[in-house]
Amino acid sequence: MFEESMKKAILEWDEDGLKKICQSTIENKEATPAEIIKSIGKIMQFVGKRFEQEEIFLPDLVGSANTVKAVIDEVLDPAIKAIGEERETRGKIVIGTVETDVHSIGKDLVGSFLFSNGFEVYNLGEEVPAVKFIEKAEEVGAQVIALSSLLTMSMDFQRQLIQELEDRGLRNKYKVIVGGSPTSEEWAEQIGADGWADDAIEAVSLMKKLLT
Repeated sequence: MFEESMKKAILEWDEDGLKKICQSTIENKEATPAEIIKSIGKIMQFVGKRFEQEEIFLPDLVGSANTVKAVIDEVLDPAIKAIGEERETRGKIVIGTVETDVHSIGKDLVGSFLFSNGFEVYNLGEEVPAVKFIEKAEEVGAQVIALSSLLTMSMDFQRQLIQELEDRGLRNKYKVIVGGSPTSEEWAEQIGADGWADDAIEAVSLMKKLLT
């Protein structure tokens, strides 16, 4: 069964192997590209549970997520578009660490967990200016912008992004969530964010709540 081969490739971060399995599965008409993505989603949920149960570590989770993302971007999404299918997703999220802040581990973990739970995640990296968050959200048709801040001095850039959305008349178009060790639910309320999450598991619950 192709799913077992996919699981092995994902757990071993075997990007080339996963590409070949997906291409072969499509060519042999064993499954459509959209069905393959659904199967990958189930495998990533399995990977996420293993992480929650401390059977694997953060690099394992991120490695599997990056492997899958590369194959979806390079093989499965183009195949879906070529035959006019629609990719099922729980929602599109743009995530990044705000300007002047270079921390990435917590943000990458949140992104991996969201991806593992069926969301389409666009991770912009670190030191991301407000304008880049907005441009990417507009480009991909995202519903949510997620802002990470690990330094107290960078927190105000979360507020600035919300203000930039207001200035552009786009505030009601996006849900904005914030996170990071110096942030809090009170901070989220103070700056007018739509939600705050303390960790990756809470971020998934919050996203499901905001997008239902």
